[in-house]
Amino acid sequence: MGRPARCVRTRIALGAAALFPSALQAQTSMCSTSISGTFSVGVFCQPAAGTPSNIGTLTGTTFNTTTGASIRATTSAANATATVAGTTITNQPAAAANGVTAQVTGTVTAGNAAANIDGGTTSITMQGAGLDGIGVINLSPGSSTITVTSGTTLNVTNRVTGNEHDGLDITANGGGSATIVHQGSGTISTVGGHGMNLKTTATSAGAVSATVGSGVTFLIDNTTAIEDPSDPGLEAGPANHAGIRAYSPGSGTITIDSNATVRATATNAFGIMTDAGTGTTRIRNGGAITTDGLNGFGIRSSTQGGDVAVVNEGAILATGQAGHGIYVTSGLNTSGSLSVDNRAPITVGATGNAEGSRGIYMIARAGGTATVTGTGDITVYGNPATVRAFGITVGAEAGAVTVDYSGNITTYGDGSAAIRAHSVSGNTQVTYTGARLETFNGNANGIYATTGAATNTVGITAQGTIITHSDNGGGEGSGGGSFGLQGTSLGGDVDINFVSGSIDVNGSGAAIVAGSGYNGGTGLGKVTVQNAGTLTARGNAQRGIATLSGAGAQTIINRGAIQTLGAIDAQGILARGSGAAAMSVVNEGAISTVGNNASGLEITSVGGAVDVQNLQPVRAGWGTSAGIATAGLTQAVRNASSIEALSDQAVRADSNGSAGSFRLDNAGTMTGVVSAATSDVALGNSGTWNLRSFADSTGSGSRDSWNVAIANLGTGLNNTVDNTGTLALAAQPVSGAGGTRQPADAIVTFNPAGAYLPLGQTANTPVAGGAVQGQILGVRTFTNSGTIDLTGGGAAVGNVLVIGGGQTAGQYGGGLYVSNGGTLKLNAVLNEGGPASRADMLVADATATGAGGATRLRVNNVGGQGALTVANGIPLVEILSPVATDSAPGAFALDGRAVAGAYEYRLFQGAPDGSAGNVWYLRSEQDPNPTPTPTPGGALYRPEVAAYLANQRLAGQMFVHSLHDRLGEPQYVEGQDFDHENDKPRSGWLRAVGKWEGSRSSNGVFKTSTDAFLLQGGAEMAKWKVFGEAARAHLGLMGSYGNAWTDAQAQGNAFRAKGKVEGWSVGAYGTWYQNDEHKLGAYVDTWFQYGWFTNRVEGDLLPVVRYHAQGFAVSAEGGYAMPLRNDWVIEPQGQLIYVGYSEDDITEPNGTRVSGADSHGWITRLGARLHRTYVRDDARKWQPYLTLNWWHTSVGSNVSFNQLPVGSMYPDNRYEVKIGVNVDLRKRWTGWTNVSGAWGAQSFYQYVVRAGVKYTW
Repeated sequence: MGRPARCVRTRIALGAAALFPSALQAQTSMCSTSISGTFSVGVFCQPAAGTPSNIGTLTGTTFNTTTGASIRATTSAANATATVAGTTITNQPAAAANGVTAQVTGTVTAGNAAANIDGGTTSITMQGAGLDGIGVINLSPGSSTITVTSGTTLNVTNRVTGNEHDGLDITANGGGSATIVHQGSGTISTVGGHGMNLKTTATSAGAVSATVGSGVTFLIDNTTAIEDPSDPGLEAGPANHAGIRAYSPGSGTITIDSNATVRATATNAFGIMTDAGTGTTRIRNGGAITTDGLNGFGIRSSTQGGDVAVVNEGAILATGQAGHGIYVTSGLNTSGSLSVDNRAPITVGATGNAEGSRGIYMIARAGGTATVTGTGDITVYGNPATVRAFGITVGAEAGAVTVDYSGNITTYGDGSAAIRAHSVSGNTQVTYTGARLETFNGNANGIYATTGAATNTVGITAQGTIITHSDNGGGEGSGGGSFGLQGTSLGGDVDINFVSGSIDVNGSGAAIVAGSGYNGGTGLGKVTVQNAGTLTARGNAQRGIATLSGAGAQTIINRGAIQTLGAIDAQGILARGSGAAAMSVVNEGAISTVGNNASGLEITSVGGAVDVQNLQPVRAGWGTSAGIATAGLTQAVRNASSIEALSDQAVRADSNGSAGSFRLDNAGTMTGVVSAATSDVALGNSGTWNLRSFADSTGSGSRDSWNVAIANLGTGLNNTVDNTGTLALAAQPVSGAGGTRQPADAIVTFNPAGAYLPLGQTANTPVAGGAVQGQILGVRTFTNSGTIDLTGGGAAVGNVLVIGGGQTAGQYGGGLYVSNGGTLKLNAVLNEGGPASRADMLVADATATGAGGATRLRVNNVGGQGALTVANGIPLVEILSPVATDSAPGAFALDGRAVAGAYEYRLFQGAPDGSAGNVWYLRSEQDPNPTPTPTPGGALYRPEVAAYLANQRLAGQMFVHSLHDRLGEPQYVEGQDFDHENDKPRSGWLRAVGKWEGSRSSNGVFKTSTDAFLLQGGAEMAKWKVFGEAARAHLGLMGSYGNAWTDAQAQGNAFRAKGKVEGWSVGAYGTWYQNDEHKLGAYVDTWFQYGWFTNRVEGDLLPVVRYHAQGFAVSAEGGYAMPLRNDWVIEPQGQLIYVGYSEDDITEPNGTRVSGADSHGWITRLGARLHRTYVRDDARKWQPYLTLNWWHTSVGSNVSFNQLPVGSMYPDNRYEVKIGVNVDLRKRWTGWTNVSGAWGAQSFYQYVVRAGVKYTW
């Protein structure tokens, strides 16, 4: 396509006779300003030189002429004025002539030439060889004007084809100004001509201006336009014609202020066109402009050194190929500054265009600046084959380029861009504050800003929604390169700031790309990218953010979410320094990638410092992808969020071979492995590191391959890991119900290659659905102050973590594990150990103990029933060093307790005989017996066993008592003035009991001591003459509350347990007294009670276990009181009690099943009570007594722990001595108290204090 033809047409104004040699004879001289009537010949006024020429018509005048101008005012050295009002002119001359002409012919003395259209409706029709509808020609330095007054209608139809056929034309060749003011209305229609044409000469300094009101319409038909062949500056082909055209090749200014409507058709048809020399051009358009044809421009302005300022406030529509909304250029080697302020919509191009269009096009030459601002929307239509479809394209040679725009921009075409800005050797700055930029077809960009100079800068600040579709006809993303924001320089600074919104790009490229060093540049400039929007990159080799420099520093601050969907090379953030660039990246937005070689962040520098701070989740792709990949002389990664990848490569250092030092500080969560090559690595983990290798091996987006997780930190000689957070082996996903573990369907390939089996144990082999293994290799010093979790958070057993200084797991590599406090969590089957051992294991080269002390091993029992261990027990830690002193004695200790069933497990270094000191074992045995010949200790039991047994006994027998324990001396009712015949005494009573007892189990393993309290009360009624004249019966109801606390111990075990029983009971009783003449004789007492109990067991460092129980007791007691000397009475007694007790089966948090605690059986008592009653002078009585009892219990007393029954906590026989006193306080009050002690086998003891009161009425 050729460039638009230069609109430089020069008309040489001659004298009237020279211009119109035959016209003078055919016209009528009439120097009058009030001409009226109908004329078939033209009228003119041409006085002598120096005399003004004035001619004018009145409304209603009509001309229909065929020769010369219809109305002409001509003079020399004076003013020439033609005034027309309400006149109809039809002019069809045989030779070139205007409809209305005002002409000054002298070149020395200034005279003004003016054509005024004032009032009414004036219609001018040009036919034949007609030239312009209205023409003003001035050879003098005076001004040239055409004025259409407000309220006037002017219609010009000029359908003449040829080289000159404008609607209104001013030729100011004498150096004066050229002005058109059209404030009226009407339509100006031309074929191959301008609607308005204003011209001065190359030597003129006169101003050119046009002011056009909104009532004016220009219809420009450029179909048959041709160039003037006499003008050597014009190209062959169609001429350029516009609604308004201004030409000032000298130093004069051009000013256009138009609100007119322009419709221009055919090739090179424009709305407004200006050509300036060195003068300033000012254009304001407020009217609608439509062009339809090849090279149709809404506004076209060129200059040869003057400044140009265009303000567009009217809608522009250019539908032809290679159309432009606004086109502004400077001539070669000229330095005018150009600016466009577009405030209205621009629509250019068509879907069938082969050659692209531009909404705004600007080129500034030499040192001129180029500036585009505006708010208007821009749409550029094209198709995948269309080229150069730009919304805004701005260029400068040496001056600065500035774009500050806020309108929406949409473009279609190959290589299209919403905004394209470039300065060859100046700075470029683009600011976009609008809502939407959208580009279609291949190599499409949102904003593309560049500079070609070595030191000049590029800046982009943008917001809103930016979408690039990159479709070349093969579907979305088929069109190659695509960028949302692209800023590049050869070596100057580049600064891109996306402040809000979203960027969605499809094709290779990036949502945001910034580079210093493109096209062979130095790359020394600083590159800065700030993003606060959402970035989506859909194509292969397409990134969220991509930066490049040589040695220039790079800074990236990302605060928005980034998602890449490309199948390959689609990093979230890709920053590369080909020299010693300092790289700083702060990520505060979530990043997600899915492709191969699609790291979340890939930051590399050849010889520079790399610093990455991650504050939001990063999820990267598969294959060679990493969550974060770095390279550089110094590398630092700080993570405070989460990092993972479908490759399970969380972090990779030294990724391009550049190495030196690498520091990783993880305060968030990393999942996967970490690797380096030759850098000295310092890894600090204060967050969570989930060590795992569960990768997507096919690019499906789903993980399918499980491998040994190997985190190889490389061959650096000073590699360290400092774990103050949590390092966890991740468990496999499993399926299955009812405790059955099976590999999840997601695991297609399970690969245990490279696994190390500690001590050769096959139980530690990684298997699908079960054990896993992780390795951290190349670690010179591993310091643990935090948590190492080998359990995987599940029930798999046999997991292994190898920490070594070498490159091969299981081979001593000179590394050191430093215990500095912290915790090691392991799953283990707490069984007999030895060949049956199944446990998670830690493997290290050597150990030492830091200031924080031992690593505490927290063992989680997985299904172990508990047993006495055999051989060396259950191994948990293996030390690889062959040097015995490399296994520090205090490196490990149990955290809390390891219990299963009835057994307690402890941690030991080495075998029972002192060998194998490089292995730490669990054994359920007591310390070996002392020298001189040490022998293994016995089984080590849990103290909780004794607590359960104590609770069983205490609940079952809490409310057991005898008659005199309950009521004291019942016979006192005899002396309380009741009528035996008629009275039925009623009474209420309350007693309290405090009890202290202890016992050892029959095998001497367990020991208990209990504190108990009982509060019991009731009410009863007495009746005489029951089975005898003096006999008496008592019937009553009772209720009780009791609690008991037991401290339990197990032999050889430093831990203790506490048992608690809290119970309530209700019951009834009945007592019969023979009551002979001495108030003595036989008695029978029976009672029944039913109780509810809330029990709990609290073991040291174990969770509290709570459970419920119920029980009942039935008692029958009898005795016979017989007198002795000195008022003493002996009372033999016997009692038979049946006890029933049941409790819930329970499962402790450690998995131990506690069952079989239900018990039933008999308790018997044989004894005698010796007492004497003393009566005081006031009739009060008191009765001291002594009771001796033999208690025998045959109640079941076993409790099973994982089906292992344990019992015999208390002896069957106890022997009791009780001393007490009963008192009759008169006033119907009685009271009693006693103390007792009981003893038996198994170191049993029991001490009891009882006290009670009773009131009778």
